[in-house]
Amino acid sequence: MEEINDESLLLEALSDKVLHQLPPSVWKNLFLGEGRNGIVFEQRPLTLVHVDAELQAGATSEAWEKFCLELQRLAARHQGRLDPYVNATALITFEDPGAAVRMGIALQRAAAGLDLRIGISSGPCVLAFIRAQGRLWCTPLGAQPERAAQVAASAAVGGIVISPETQAPGVAIRRAANAPASEFQDSEINLSGLATPAGEATGSEAVTARH
Repeated sequence: MEEINDESLLLEALSDKVLHQLPPSVWKNLFLGEGRNGIVFEQRPLTLVHVDAELQAGATSEAWEKFCLELQRLAARHQGRLDPYVNATALITFEDPGAAVRMGIALQRAAAGLDLRIGISSGPCVLAFIRAQGRLWCTPLGAQPERAAQVAASAAVGGIVISPETQAPGVAIRRAANAPASEFQDSEINLSGLATPAGEATGSEAVTARH
C-alpha cells in the first residue's frame, strides 16, 4: 500500500468519506466553493485501532448499546479519537501507541455479548482537517486506515493483532519538533454539528433512521 500524497486525490478521498455525513449545501461549499480553503492535510505518525464487532447469537441490542458507550468512554480515557466516518464498527486514532494497545485490551474485556476483532497498526498517516463555521474536524486518510483494517481482519474472533510496526522496541510516535502545533485533540468528532439547512438531511440522520 502506498500513501496518498497528491492533494487532488486526497480531496477526492475526503469528499467520498464525508459525503453522507454532510448536508448537500455544506459539502458543495467545502469541496466546490470557498470552504475549500478550510481543508488542510497533514502527514504525521499515528497509531490506529480498527474494531470489527458482531452481536453473538442470542445477544440483545442492549449489549450493543452498552458496548458503544464503553467504546466512547475508553477512547476518551486513553486519549484516543473516535473516527465516525468509516464502515467499520470503530476506528480510533492515537498519538501514543502504548495507549492504543491499552485501549484495545480494555475494549476486548468490555465486549460482553459481542464477537470482536481488533487490529492495531502504526505508521505515517494523512490527517485531513476540516474547518467550517468556526469549528474543526479531522479524519485519517490514506494507507494506514486500510492497513489497520487488514490487521483486524487477520485476528481471531475475540482476539487482537498488533502490527510489527507498533510492537517495535522503543517505538515512540511523536510530532516532529518543527511540525505545526497540532489541533488533533481539540477537533470535534461529529460533522452533523454543522448547520443543516431546512429540508436537508445529513448521512448520520439517515443512518439513525435506518436503525
